[in-house]
Amino acid sequence: MTNCLKILKAAREAELEIQAELEHIERLHKILRLPHRSAEYAAKMTEKLAELERILNDCIDNACDRKREALACLSSLTGNERTVLYRYYILGEDWRRISDAMYMSERSIFNLRKTALDKLNYPAGFSA
Repeated sequence: MTNCLKILKAAREAELEIQAELEHIERLHKILRLPHRSAEYAAKMTEKLAELERILNDCIDNACDRKREALACLSSLTGNERTVLYRYYILGEDWRRISDAMYMSERSIFNLRKTALDKLNYPAGFSA
């Protein structure tokens, strides 16, 4: 696996981790809005929510670092190839969503991904 691919995968994992933490926090906010049995229960939930928000902030810091590295890898690409990798690795979108957003078949998206990763693997002027 190339260094750029490792960096891109780390950026995607960081983005997906943020999305999961946000979903968890949203669920806890919904629970907090429900009538509670006691003030003690509400205090525990608020404490748990504060801890999750601290974790989320750490995840965001990590994601910013990973995404900065990933964007440097993607800087050599242009057009649809860059867009496909950006949407998948940086934004954490799935292939169906990318396909729909770009008005292309999933097969075309996968082909763009392959050619883009090949270019990152062997940049122009590089002889393998």
